Amino acid sequence: MIGNHQELAEHDVSWLAIRQPAVMRLLERELATDDNDAFAAGLELACRVLGGRTPVGDMRLDHQSLAVGLAAVRGGKCDRAMVRSLRDQIEELNVVLLPQEADAVATVIAAVIWAVLDMSVRELDDTLVA
Repeated sequence: MIGNHQELAEHDVSWLAIRQPAVMRLLERELATDDNDAFAAGLELACRVLGGRTPVGDMRLDHQSLAVGLAAVRGGKCDRAMVRSLRDQIEELNVVLLPQEADAVATVIAAVIWAVLDMSVRELDDTLVA
């Protein structure tokens, strides 16, 4: 059973690295430290948000959309319920984070979600106009 769980996790991270390189760079830039616990938590949550065979899984985020998302979240334009949900998920992970690490993970994942929603709205607008 553990082997299957580990293989699934490795597949998810490989998929994220191949399909979402801008997200990987954001995670590395914002969360990588000496112990990399925050980076690991960010990887787990990013895989939850972006993984799988869903329309989100087909979306490719770029550096610009992620930068806009990060600025929006840092500017306070993030839904408080989403932040609470992210914090709950972070607490459930099998990793101990310092409060500032948990804040950083929540901020980065909220930025990824913001970018996904923003890109989805833009694609919907393009569909409605066409």
